[in-house]
Amino acid sequence: MKIAVSCDGIISRDYYLEIIEAILDQIGEQAELYTLIHNQGAVLGHVEMRKIHATGLTSKVQTWGGLLENSFLIPSVAKGLFIPCTYDLIINISRGFSTGFKKCEKTKLLTFLVEDINRLNRDRSFKEKIFQPLVKNYQKKSLAITDILWTSDISLVPESLQDKARVVFPPVKLNDYKILPDSMITNDYFLVNAESVDEETALQLIKHYASRRVKFKFIGRDGHLNDIKVTNEKFFFGDKCSGELAPLLGGAKYVIDFEENKLPIMALKAMACGRPVLSPGNKFIDFGEGFYCLSKEYEDSLFDVPEYDSKKIRGRSLMYDELKFKHILRRELESMEKESAPYNVTQFN
Repeated sequence: MKIAVSCDGIISRDYYLEIIEAILDQIGEQAELYTLIHNQGAVLGHVEMRKIHATGLTSKVQTWGGLLENSFLIPSVAKGLFIPCTYDLIINISRGFSTGFKKCEKTKLLTFLVEDINRLNRDRSFKEKIFQPLVKNYQKKSLAITDILWTSDISLVPESLQDKARVVFPPVKLNDYKILPDSMITNDYFLVNAESVDEETALQLIKHYASRRVKFKFIGRDGHLNDIKVTNEKFFFGDKCSGELAPLLGGAKYVIDFEENKLPIMALKAMACGRPVLSPGNKFIDFGEGFYCLSKEYEDSLFDVPEYDSKKIRGRSLMYDELKFKHILRRELESMEKESAPYNVTQFN
């Protein structure tokens, strides 16, 4: 089976790119990519080692923020990128915009709607507000043409399409995250997922703990906190690769993650290390072993988490491991291959 992959953007090494990589791992090195924007050279690894087709937006946009600001252009530019009829299947990994590429009617389309970044709360320009109904209509119509619809969150799917949607958890790379020996867990510091806090919350935490003998740092993507980092650099570890991140998470007393509406990647990586996570609540994970409700007690001192079993915490996280996702994808592809075999379609490799 000849397969192409389409997506919203190849922009930076982020979680969205990890999902794309997990799918490419399953379908081989020859698969070509079709995308709205491609920030060439910004992403290292095997993604850049294949042919990438991008729309004209690439010359205008190089960031996710830029894509959102120019979202009113997407309905027209998406039609300008044609995925040839030689493909039997297109796997689309969508952040809300990339299902509208032109294709042949006979080519099957499997869409994995990871999220809809157009729903993010943000300030919009006057032009964006004017064209917002057009953009939303484009999103709904283009999503309707998909043959197989997966989503990480059923609420992302219009009600008229929910009957055909299947909830599939996105893949999380957890292989590098292990339980450390007790001797390596100091229990004298905790970490906060920087990506999950705004400036106000970050400043409150810094102000509260700066005068106390409690070690804590923000960890992860923190570009949105640059203004406060200038005078508070000592509280930031920054964004780390898995080789550096794993021991930091594994040695912490616990990790605080304020993410509520997205899959909490940092929390899952901490749990894979057997470390408990404190959260105000997340729509993807229920409170229980290793994932506890963050109460106001965190304002007083190090929070005393309930007794827990590190192995059970790790077990909960592995429900989201990429191996499970790859198994689901593999079964889907094998089913399609079996259906297409009578018509002499090239075998899935």
